[in-house]
Amino acid sequence: MNEPTLARELALLATQADSLEKALVQSRAEKEREESRRARAEGDAEQLRQELLRTRERAKAAEHELASASARLDAVEHAAGARESELREKLGQAEQAKRILRHEVEQTERERRALELNYRDVLQNLRHAAREARTTVEVRPAAEEVTLVEHDLPDNGW
Repeated sequence: MNEPTLARELALLATQADSLEKALVQSRAEKEREESRRARAEGDAEQLRQELLRTRERAKAAEHELASASARLDAVEHAAGARESELREKLGQAEQAKRILRHEVEQTERERRALELNYRDVLQNLRHAAREARTTVEVRPAAEEVTLVEHDLPDNGW
């Protein structure tokens, strides 16, 4: 082989070696970038796993809280229903007592009116007796001439 061919081949080999070295450097740099990205991705993944774990724990606590609140709400609703029933019962009793009292008031009013009528009759009889008492003995009719009239008043229980 002659020298110029050898020189050309050496130059070509040197160029190829430089190209290969450059490719190697680029590959190593790319590998480092990939490793860095992978490490970052693994860190992010671990952080997400931890966040997911905390979120699950909070969700579990929230479920317990919800169940507790639901139980308290059920108890309050039950107590309110019982109280409503009790109040409705008392209202019914109060309305019954009101009807009884109204009836008693009406009866008392009827009795009052009857007593008022009796009172008027008594006053009228007293006035009549007083007029008769003022009249002179000569003007009075004899006892055998007096006619007594009885009033049939309703019996009001007195």
